Amino acid sequence: MSLDFDECCHELLVHSLDITPSGLQGGLCGRLSGGQGLEEQALMAFFAELSQISPSRLAPVKTLLQNIYKDTLAQVDADQGLVELLLPDDDQPMAERIEALSQWCQSYLSGLGQSGLSGETKLATDVSEAMRDLAAIALVDPDSEQEDDDETSYTELVEFVRVASTLIHVELAHMMSASVETRH
Repeated sequence: MSLDFDECCHELLVHSLDITPSGLQGGLCGRLSGGQGLEEQALMAFFAELSQISPSRLAPVKTLLQNIYKDTLAQVDADQGLVELLLPDDDQPMAERIEALSQWCQSYLSGLGQSGLSGETKLATDVSEAMRDLAAIALVDPDSEQEDDDETSYTELVEFVRVASTLIHVELAHMMSASVETRH
């Protein structure tokens, strides 16, 4: 199942929800990377907290949220683990695409935090660097001056986010499994 950004946006807008598919998926990827799966009830509570909207307001889009979860979980669990980011199509304005990528990264980091990861957690250097890079992307101004090579730069940035989030996921999973083995 592959989700379409525009269709997801439409469904969210129809229900007057000021949240983006990018933010929802990013937060979910962060939460999953932190080793936190979600049951149906917890899933709705997670999305409500992430989007700062009451769970009852999310009820009309419950099926959409479940589909985002199923799609994202399947991608994260796949052999390669590279998630296809839920972003606007390439025919959309660059500022809109950059803003969505920024929201994805912001939510990803928030999802990691909600999974229990904190500033006190000892992380491998490459994971810490990847998280800092994602934080920098989260702060990108979509309205800044744009150059001729924006399309190439944007594509490289999206690929970087995919690889960085996969690296974080794999490293945290390895760290958690090593921690469990040490306790036994």
